[in-house]
Amino acid sequence: MQNKKTLLQRLLVIYITFFIVLVASIAHSVLTDFTRGAAEGVELGEDIAEKWSSGTPRMIYMLDNIRITETPDDAIRIAPATPGAEVRAEVKRLGLVVEEPAPGASPLSLAFRSIGGSGWLYALVLLGPLFYAVIIVLMFMIIHSLRRSIREERTLDRRNVWYLRSIGLLTIAAELIGSAVDWVMSRRAAELLAGNGYAVNTGFHVSYSMVIMGILILFAAEVFAIGQNLSEEQKLTI
Repeated sequence: MQNKKTLLQRLLVIYITFFIVLVASIAHSVLTDFTRGAAEGVELGEDIAEKWSSGTPRMIYMLDNIRITETPDDAIRIAPATPGAEVRAEVKRLGLVVEEPAPGASPLSLAFRSIGGSGWLYALVLLGPLFYAVIIVLMFMIIHSLRRSIREERTLDRRNVWYLRSIGLLTIAAELIGSAVDWVMSRRAAELLAGNGYAVNTGFHVSYSMVIMGILILFAAEVFAIGQNLSEEQKLTI
């Protein structure tokens, strides 16, 4: 029993460590991007409302994180402060704000197309923070279950396997959805920038580190499930 309790305590330490790293990652990337996006969204909303109230409704939307492979020679000119120095700027990514005529459109429809010019993209962008919020809740539930198992000196709850599987799938899904949104925006930006000297990278880019993390979580869930099955078979044998 002491060995089992020690094992559970080690699992608890691992899960808590993983949870801290996950929260730090979300705070560093997702929350920062969300805050910046919210500020930009408020500004876009004010522009949309102003143009709609003036009788000339315009659809204003953002295309963000556009990868650039080639720029015009005079895209950016920099005058260095140090005499005799030369500064060359290389544009690797662009953020575009696009305005298009939208006669007869309602303010609500314009607001829900403020990302990529599509309501579907708007909805997909919102799924990312939602998935991460669910992951955090599931981590809390796993840690609570582990603490209770250690306190009561019993086997781990089988629901933890489903929680881990859900976390792994959500991690992979969040990355694939984000990559799909970037891909659609890049294709739209390539159409808008055609003939302007900008070459847009329209490839489908995925952060394989996040996908690998999701696969590892799924692998841990299956190892967890095998361990529980072996424990139950041992009890039946005894």
